[in-house]
Amino acid sequence: MFIGPYPYHLNNTYLGMMAQEERMNLTANNMANAGTPGYKKDVPVFEGYLVKQSKTYFGQGPFELTEKDLDIAIDGPGFFQIDTANGIRYSRNGNFQVNSDGQIVTMDGDPLVGAGFVPEGAFKVIIEPEGRVQAVNQDGEFEIIGQIEMVEFDDPNMLIKEGYDMYVPKRPDFEPVPAENTRLEQGFLEKSNVNPINESVQMIEFYRIYEALQKVVHTRSEMDDKAIGQLGKLI
Repeated sequence: MFIGPYPYHLNNTYLGMMAQEERMNLTANNMANAGTPGYKKDVPVFEGYLVKQSKTYFGQGPFELTEKDLDIAIDGPGFFQIDTANGIRYSRNGNFQVNSDGQIVTMDGDPLVGAGFVPEGAFKVIIEPEGRVQAVNQDGEFEIIGQIEMVEFDDPNMLIKEGYDMYVPKRPDFEPVPAENTRLEQGFLEKSNVNPINESVQMIEFYRIYEALQKVVHTRSEMDDKAIGQLGKLI
């Protein structure tokens, strides 16, 4: 029996090699985004010998102190809502800035829903754990300018990763709910939940498995060639 150009006894070996390639690709992408705030690692989902799809691991990443007013870490399962040109997207990347209009936006210029506008001449921005945003002027006067609208999902695995830090629901009817178990930490960034050391060790392991499978294919092919050559001599 043949599947494609390979003999049946080699099919599982080739499928194993393909799986290791996919695992190495996912691991390499995770390592490339280890420094991206709020990035969530992707892991393979197997079906038999094949990687059927990838799945995002939404575990909490460690916090990094930056002391910047517009760096906001999410503590809990929630997401920021980002108003992009393609509609609302969800993110855990809390690295924000103020644009020329005073609006609080992502590094790509997309507004953070509910954050409001920082008045000209504001001395400081205060973001409370529940998401209320205040601006402080030079005279020490406080002004409430917004309320960051955090949301949570019953099943975050129903989200599809878009780019490196945005998510969109798989179905239009899969909607978030207002966040109840999430707090914000101003002056911190949630780092990626990728452990570079673990990923490096895994990459070496996957490559060794791939090499071993390659040797199996090569050995089997040599054995087949010899068997065919001997059979030809007998005939």
